[in-house]
Amino acid sequence: MRVDCCRKCGKVQTIKQKCSVCTNPIKFGCEKCKVETDEQIHMKCRLADMNYRPIFSEVA
Repeated sequence: MRVDCCRKCGKVQTIKQKCSVCTNPIKFGCEKCKVETDEQIHMKCRLADMNYRPIFSEVA
């Protein structure tokens, strides 16, 4: 599991949100200065969550 330090104060951040498909952390936050990271999107998980099925075009 990936753990990041806060870019503002240097403290170890806690997990704020996990991926609904693979349960890996996608958002972290600092308890000391309340800074949160941007959500890290897993494209394969996002497509699986949306029930993505590729459409293949026919070539004539």
